[in-house]
Amino acid sequence: MKNQLTKILAFFGACSLTACQLTDVNSPDAFSVSTPKTSYKAGEVVRFSLQGGFVDQVAFFSGEPGKRYEQVARTSGTGQNRLIFQSSMQQGVLPGQDSLRLLVSTNLAGYDEASIRAAKWTDITSRNTRWPTALSTAFTTSDSVNLNDFASADKVNIAFRYIGKKNPAQPQRRWQIQNVTLVNTLPDGTVTNIFNTFANTGWVQASLKNPAVAWNVGTANVSAANSLSNTSGIAIRTAYPVALDPGTTTNVEENDDWLIASAFDLKTVRPDAGTTIKNGGANTLTSYQYTFTRAGTYTVTFVAQNLDVNTSKPVVRQLQLVITP
Repeated sequence: MKNQLTKILAFFGACSLTACQLTDVNSPDAFSVSTPKTSYKAGEVVRFSLQGGFVDQVAFFSGEPGKRYEQVARTSGTGQNRLIFQSSMQQGVLPGQDSLRLLVSTNLAGYDEASIRAAKWTDITSRNTRWPTALSTAFTTSDSVNLNDFASADKVNIAFRYIGKKNPAQPQRRWQIQNVTLVNTLPDGTVTNIFNTFANTGWVQASLKNPAVAWNVGTANVSAANSLSNTSGIAIRTAYPVALDPGTTTNVEENDDWLIASAFDLKTVRPDAGTTIKNGGANTLTSYQYTFTRAGTYTVTFVAQNLDVNTSKPVVRQLQLVITP
């Protein structure tokens, strides 16, 4: 029995050094792509013939914006920066003494009071002409606010600043903000959502006067994940809408409350990506079809590769197609 066990261990030892090693990964050099013709009409199916035998993985890049192989590593580009949001205002006097301002800073160092006061803020409230004009729970969609003049900065913060005045006869204004989106649209048509959800915008609040009233998001370094309330005791929101609610009491002390988005770079671009059309499996991929919907000249790219857990050997095959109207 002992001799048999020794033989089994010796076998697996030999296997780990010789026959049971992973086979060397071969480069799929024979892989090729062709089409019956090089010009198609928009809406016409393009059939690609794939030859060269078995490959582990194949990715397809159509050459359209967002799907170009040459842009897979691009993360920055100057385009058109547009901010859109929705707001609503309730209670108080019309016209009232309370205001909501929209501001931008390129040098905010922190989210405490000293940093907010020390930063240079540009008031861009007037760039939005679609603020609510009536007291209502309905939301008003803003203009597409142009932020291009801040794109040269590596870091940008936007803020909604609420200023509430003491009024012995009326409660202060209640504001709500939701659906804040910011996009960078490049000249080639590539659109990157710099932030388009509550979670990836990174809202924080800072109350510079009367901390009993605040925007219902976390303070700096405090989020809904690790705290149930702001320092004021106001329950933290984890989704839109965000609100500043001073309550219905009259003669409330003055408020200066900031709702600030985390820093971002207006030049941010999401890298282009391909579509994986084969990923493992024993079958050989011999064809693929795709339909272009817009006219243009496109550099179509197929990336084929053989791989194991440690090695990848890709080849790139490209062809140019003209799509006519």
